[in-house]
Amino acid sequence: MYPNLSMSQPLHCYCYHLNKSFTPGSIVYNETDLDGHCFIGYCNESCHVVPLHYPCVTSTPHPTSNTTPTTTSITTHNPGCVDLNPPRKDGESWKVNNCIIGTCVNGKVTYSRTPCPTKKPLVCANNYPAVEVQDDECCSHYECQCICYGWGDPHYVTFDGTYYAFQGNCSYWLVKEILPKYNFSVMIDNYYCGALDGLSCPQSITVFYKSYKIFITQKEINGIFKNQIYVNNKAVSLAYQTTEFSVTTTGIDTVLVIPQIHAKVTFSGLIFSIYLPYSIFGNNTQGQCGTCTNNRTDDCRLPTGKIDPSCPNMAHEWHANGSLCEHPVQPTPTPTPTPCDTSICEIIKSSMFEGCHKYIDYKPFVMACEFDVCHMHIKNISCVSLQTYADACAEAGVCIDWRSATKGLCDFNCPSPKVYQACGPMVEPTCELWYNNKFVYTVNEFSAMLKTTLEGCHCPNGTILLSSNSNECVPNCELCQLPNGQYKKPNEKWNEGCKECTCEDHTMQVTCHERPCPTYPPLSCDQEGQVKVNCTDTTGCCHQERCECDVSQCTGRVPSCPIGYTLNIIQGACCFTYTCVRKDVCVFNNSEYQVGDLMPGNPCLKCICTDQTDAGTHTYIPVCQQIPCDTHCPVGYQYETSTDSCCGKCVQTGCIIMLPDSSTHTLKPGTIWTPPGKPCVKFECVKIANQFITVEAKTICPSYEAQNCIPGTETTTPDGCCPVCIPKDQPCNVSTSAVYLESKGCQSKEKVNVTSCSGACGTYTFYSTKMRSLQHSCSCCQELFTSERQVQLFCPDNTELTYTYTHIDACGCLKTECSAFSHGEMASTPSSSVRSRRRRR
Repeated sequence: MYPNLSMSQPLHCYCYHLNKSFTPGSIVYNETDLDGHCFIGYCNESCHVVPLHYPCVTSTPHPTSNTTPTTTSITTHNPGCVDLNPPRKDGESWKVNNCIIGTCVNGKVTYSRTPCPTKKPLVCANNYPAVEVQDDECCSHYECQCICYGWGDPHYVTFDGTYYAFQGNCSYWLVKEILPKYNFSVMIDNYYCGALDGLSCPQSITVFYKSYKIFITQKEINGIFKNQIYVNNKAVSLAYQTTEFSVTTTGIDTVLVIPQIHAKVTFSGLIFSIYLPYSIFGNNTQGQCGTCTNNRTDDCRLPTGKIDPSCPNMAHEWHANGSLCEHPVQPTPTPTPTPCDTSICEIIKSSMFEGCHKYIDYKPFVMACEFDVCHMHIKNISCVSLQTYADACAEAGVCIDWRSATKGLCDFNCPSPKVYQACGPMVEPTCELWYNNKFVYTVNEFSAMLKTTLEGCHCPNGTILLSSNSNECVPNCELCQLPNGQYKKPNEKWNEGCKECTCEDHTMQVTCHERPCPTYPPLSCDQEGQVKVNCTDTTGCCHQERCECDVSQCTGRVPSCPIGYTLNIIQGACCFTYTCVRKDVCVFNNSEYQVGDLMPGNPCLKCICTDQTDAGTHTYIPVCQQIPCDTHCPVGYQYETSTDSCCGKCVQTGCIIMLPDSSTHTLKPGTIWTPPGKPCVKFECVKIANQFITVEAKTICPSYEAQNCIPGTETTTPDGCCPVCIPKDQPCNVSTSAVYLESKGCQSKEKVNVTSCSGACGTYTFYSTKMRSLQHSCSCCQELFTSERQVQLFCPDNTELTYTYTHIDACGCLKTECSAFSHGEMASTPSSSVRSRRRRR
């Protein structure tokens, strides 16, 4: 991995060659070609294999450390080193390679290491230890590590160690190059993660490198969060590797390494980290992760190049993709009734992490842990800060099993059968040889950056992962591999086409033989429409006979069933059988009737369908009864028989008058009837076009006031309706009285002014000597002018009726014929002073 810690790191590093490991200072390889050239590789202090190439001599030079040069002498018989190619003179020195200098001394070749300048100690602003970096194959120097962390809601630690919190719900640039050199940048997408104070959390990270876009996120599947990786918008399975980068996962952390620029990016849901070499990115980064200058004063660099005194303010300005993001309001701590229990955060400061304290400053992680516990209101939110610090320690070479100290709060549940391991490999070996050769055993620029042990989900001890795309752990890889990449266990049997195969336990080879075919009994196809055919069985491997249908051989025809019958279809082996089956109905006039239905026919009979059957047709027959006639008729009607129907009907014979007391009176046509006690009302029955019409006539009496009568003249009209008298000498005039008008049971809403003529007119008797008799002169108070008026009558059924009546406009004295009194009564005259108004009902 680049960069490595110095030799003071707690875990030793190794050089790897041909699947073997070598400690620093040991010979890695020693080879000689046919041309007499020697090739030696040795493992230096920083675990790099240093190659040596020189002409072979009788003894082999051995490389030494850069602290105490050693020499290897070669015995010769000449004062010079003439056996070398080219030959060397005595005292001559030459450069074997960048690190080794050869010198010929008295026929002997002495090899010494090129002197290197003294490495100067370096203090890093981020409190991480400086790392040793190779200048070339010989010398090295110290430089600071550029490491950026982000976790929780979220908390940030910049490349130079500045800690700040930023709650932004948007996409932001974590890293961008100030002067583009490697086309490398990192973007993060935050979201509001349900905190009561509106705090945000990371949900995905996107790395851009050259023409690649690597998108890393997590997705919950069946209650377990799984890593999701997309390369150029296409989902990929891990481990994944191109010539430019590699992506692996431990089941918890996803790790991206780019060897060409020695960059590493990790992501595990709420946590991300970015590792960049100072020698490549120093003084050339900007974004939310800061500037990688080993100087905290310029960490809060804005996109304009200016330095903001507040990193949270700076962080908002790095929103990506031109998105309009609201400036987040920094949450202010809300007082709580009881102090927050932040005891779990003390684990970071405890002896459990003591071995890491000198490499990674723990203070920002404790501060973030305490903030999250008091503000996020999520039970296990403190685990994020602990996990972030543990990951940082693991990257520094200090792997710690920290989850066991949280009393179950931070336990990680791996999908079965895998189990949690605090310190496991970045890439887990499998039974796939190609996978192991590519990702596990091969020593190259990728493996050098993936030597760190991290927590993750791995197969239990004593088992190994079956394949990279499976979740199955097996005791060993003694399995039979099939051409399609699948595996079979020893003695496992399966079918492949028409062969039965077995994984042989002693050879781990697959043996197959033809599957035996069963013996079938003789087959008889004797049903109508059946024919015998040869075919293969359900396995597709064995022949057998079977019966199939040939409908062209079916003889059945569909009959036309009469009324009262239904078509019954019976499914045979191949053909249908058709029969007409009697229905449980009665049949009449080509119609079907169910039992209990009333059947039409003779109007004088009531016929009902029954379940009694006819002996000939076997259909149901009806039972009929004579229909009884109702001869009772209401008042005003008379029963009359009919020649067209069984029963007669009630025929109206007169007008039916409904009286207010709910009684009725029948009136023959042409007769007039006055109800008892109502002399002013007359009913007349009129027959028009076989319709009986009742005409009601009401007499409207003129205004009558007894004080205006000549005493002794008071009497009533002959019909007993109106009071009349001889009035005192009052002029003939129009009199008015207010009454309700009624017609056909309808009545005016208000009283209507009805007029009459009343008053005295000149009347006298004298003796005529000429006529020698009494002469009479009579005049009567009568209407002179009248008009028709209308009024709305309101009926009980909420309808209205327009009614027309006569209104007297003027009265006057008109001469009339005089008659003598007879028996003390007033004789009737052709023109009576009392008028009647009739209306039809």
